[in-house]
Amino acid sequence: MKMKKIAAVLIVLMCCFATVFAGGRQEQSSDNVTITLLTRYGDETDINSRVFRKAVAAFQAEHPEITIIDKSVTDEAQFNNLITTDMASGDIPTIFITYGGGNLRGYVESGIARDLTPYFEQNPEWINGFKSSMFGMLTFEGIDGVYGVPYSTYVDSLFINGDLFDKYGIEVPTTIEEFEAACDQFLANGVVPMPVGDRSDFRGGHLFALLMAKRTGPDFVKKRASGEVSYDCPEVRDVLNTMKRWAERGYLGNSLTTLEVEGELQQFLGGNSAMMYRNNSVINRIINESYDPSQVHTYNFPYYEDYPEYKDMWHGGSSDAFSISATASEAQVQAAIELLKYVTRMEYMEERNALSYGAFSAVLEGLPALADQHPLTEEFQNNIANASGMLVEPAEYDTVQGLESVTRTAIQAMWAGESVDSTIRTIVSAREF
Repeated sequence: MKMKKIAAVLIVLMCCFATVFAGGRQEQSSDNVTITLLTRYGDETDINSRVFRKAVAAFQAEHPEITIIDKSVTDEAQFNNLITTDMASGDIPTIFITYGGGNLRGYVESGIARDLTPYFEQNPEWINGFKSSMFGMLTFEGIDGVYGVPYSTYVDSLFINGDLFDKYGIEVPTTIEEFEAACDQFLANGVVPMPVGDRSDFRGGHLFALLMAKRTGPDFVKKRASGEVSYDCPEVRDVLNTMKRWAERGYLGNSLTTLEVEGELQQFLGGNSAMMYRNNSVINRIINESYDPSQVHTYNFPYYEDYPEYKDMWHGGSSDAFSISATASEAQVQAAIELLKYVTRMEYMEERNALSYGAFSAVLEGLPALADQHPLTEEFQNNIANASGMLVEPAEYDTVQGLESVTRTAIQAMWAGESVDSTIRTIVSAREF
């Protein structure tokens, strides 16, 4: 009997040890698994988030054997702090959202993000349904493998208030020079041309990317990201000088560093500003919330007269993607893959497209067009059909982690009064640190 009791105790101890050893894996048994999820879809404030959360809830209902702990938050700064803390502590979420590029490469090189190639090979029908262009920011030169599953894309357009253009007899600008002339005319009539809510500092980062697309195209930006070209160069200086000049002249409003992005949008929706550069997803809100959607039109953003070869470059590309922890157990990875297969189903892409009034840019091939497109959507689709290329924020191509945040903060400081030279030094120092 004593021997049986000792054996029983040993078995209990071994089970406890196994549980502790697998603590980070959060598994209950071979039939039950727990996965953690960290995204910026913490609520239902936008279409991507609303449909994603609906899909996750449906998956959870169909798979009670998989427990999903959702750590998602919506606010970008809160998300950045949370993911930085998790990565530093080693408490890596099973699935985490990424924007690809340099930050993701850092996770790959640090052994945080998993190569998903074997799982794609196990699910060829699923992965072959994606547009191949969606993986550009999820693969890296010199590193084998694919490190994310695409979920959404974005494209920045120029939206204009036709009422105000007609009222003051101002032509819609096609070049940067015409844009500045139009802004001067609006200011002379007491209208803020294009207010920017850069308290949400991604707004400055997006304008920087948009103007870099029009100034240099993608090849130069990638050379700069690799270190072949410095940020302290004429091209970057030209773009930053443009942005600072617009701020000083009042084109971007008088509260651009204290105005939130929602306040910027509300000014446009209310008919109180002439122009806005925004992601195509805003078409949904324009149609539903604008004082008169029929007066809103969308265009390719103006280009530099001296660089017409880049006039059809756009700021945009794949944005949100999902990576999987390299430290997750095989059971957790398989559960994560099943969840990602579920949330990227065509039915959910179609739902996002319907909610976007057809302005949704899908990551999957073969998204059916809506039967009755809204005129604003037609304008957007006609414009984007002529795109020669897309450029995401320059820092996203870089191998230096955190450079995007540094760049955005430096631009915000420039708009608050710092010089262009100081802005460039800040970015260069961060890259060389």
